[in-house]
Amino acid sequence: MMLKKSFTLFPLFLIVLLLISFWKFPAATPILGILLLLAGLAISIFGIFEKHKESENPRVKIAKDVSILVITLLLIIFFGGLAALFTNYYIAMRFGTIVGFVAAIVTSFIVGYVVKKSFGRMKG
Repeated sequence: MMLKKSFTLFPLFLIVLLLISFWKFPAATPILGILLLLAGLAISIFGIFEKHKESENPRVKIAKDVSILVITLLLIIFFGGLAALFTNYYIAMRFGTIVGFVAAIVTSFIVGYVVKKSFGRMKG
């Protein structure tokens, strides 16, 4: 029980640490961002292992879920970066660079939703 609660608090702690680093330590922000990404990936993979621990053929199911996770991350990184790039190129002069960040976040949610719906239909 305590482990699940700490898994919830750890990413929140890293997000707060990342926001503080924007303000106080801008040079450490990329390192903390990578740590946040890796922590989220580790927690997701741990959840996949826990989900398929008692299943009939766990290796195949784990490999499938991890590959879906990696494909989703790659799509989010690619399309989110593209959205931020084009948004910053065309709109940053008028509204600032925060619009590119918001476009990347919105794109990541859209890609995640599309991947969830498409792979949900494939599972059954």
